This record gives sequence, C-alpha cells and structure tokens, in this order.
Amino acid sequence: MFLTCITALLYPIAIAYKRGGIFAPLKVLALLTAVLDVIANYTEWALIFGWPEKGDHTITQRLKRMAASDAYESRRRFASAVLVALDAAEPDGKH
Repeated sequence: MFLTCITALLYPIAIAYKRGGIFAPLKVLALLTAVLDVIANYTEWALIFGWPEKGDHTITQRLKRMAASDAYESRRRFASAVLVALDAAEPDGKH
C-alpha cells in the first residue's frame, strides 16, 4: 500500500491547491497526487478489492461505489468511514 500512503500524504497539498491563493504553485504536486491516485487504484487496490468496475478510475470513485453497494458489510463500513474523513478535509465539505 505504498502508493496509497504517498497519495494520502500528498492529499493535504492537493486540498491546499484547490483553495487557491498563495497555494496555486502547488499545482504540480496536486497533479502528481491525482496520477498516483489512479495508479494506486489499478494496482494496490485492485489486488485487495478486485479490479475496478467501469467508472472507478480513482480511489474515491471506488469508495463511493463500495459505500453504496458492496456485498461485504465490512467493506461498506470502511468505505463510508474513509469518505467521511475525505469530505471533512475538503474546503466545500464534498470530496
């Protein structure tokens, strides 16, 4: 889960970029975070949770689907908890 950890560490930088202002120069790191998110989804997360379904390009898209319809209760709870944390970090409260 190396890529997922790096993505999680870079996530606050991507959020700062979204806020704009003095954080605008962080665009390169925000783009790197987005690329790592997609790569982690198709490698690490694919090994753990199976290949992404159609439209699940990022970890967030996969989590939203898992929270709504995963057959395993533990996966639904995990996805819901992660989504709540991601929403709390967003400036507009919606990840």
